Amino acid sequence: METEQVLQRNSSIENAMRILKTFSMHQPELRVVDIAGELNIAKSTAHRLLSTLASEGFVYKDPQSNHYSLGVSVLALTNIVNSQLPIVKEATPILNALTEKTGESSHLAIREGHEVIYLQKIENEYSVHVTTHIGRRNPVHCTSTGQAILAFETDEVVDEILSGPLVKFTEHTITEPQQLRDKLKEVRRLGYVIDHQGFENNVISIGAPIFNSQDEVMASVNITGPVNRLKAMEAQRKCVEEVVTTARRVSNLVKLRKKLFEEERGR
Repeated sequence: METEQVLQRNSSIENAMRILKTFSMHQPELRVVDIAGELNIAKSTAHRLLSTLASEGFVYKDPQSNHYSLGVSVLALTNIVNSQLPIVKEATPILNALTEKTGESSHLAIREGHEVIYLQKIENEYSVHVTTHIGRRNPVHCTSTGQAILAFETDEVVDEILSGPLVKFTEHTITEPQQLRDKLKEVRRLGYVIDHQGFENNVISIGAPIFNSQDEVMASVNITGPVNRLKAMEAQRKCVEEVVTTARRVSNLVKLRKKLFEEERGR
């Protein structure tokens, strides 16, 4: 009986976490039936979990529409996470400089499984639609942030990523495993990646990897902009230099922080 209760409790926790992940910029408000259908759980189960989450402030129920949205407790945790992630604090002023120098929006991202998660975004002055925002998850195989990281991952990681289907988002998306392997080898040789409309039409992005104190890839930075501004070779050359310099500066700060921490601990 006790084992069953533990399993039920773990299942409830898992489903509650899955509910929170269901909300996104494209789905900021959801009904109980929407959540139950998306997670393949009973409507009564979804309602019970949502009620618990609402009591703790993790979701909010609109009394007029009965739709749910993320609550202030999630915002509070987000602020804590951002303040406790040294790489975000270290990279933000450097990303600001990158956007100022290139005129394009810049991003900081990490890999989680088959996706990249954007930890920071610095907007440019143009109102160009690019599908990114802080917390957004995009595919690793067809984004410059993802390819910049994947090119420096182990063979085991690359094999695992390429073992599944590679979704095609545009006519330029690389979905053939060997072709993507060849591109990753080239990215590793160059130290940067230029993605031509691989994820979104009319968007070019340029990314470079960030390394930790063990010279292991841990994140990436990139800029994104429309084809009409970034297709010229001179514009690309300038942006590549700035992106690579930015990634190197962030990597150096990460390594310096680690060194200072170890020195302080050794005193």
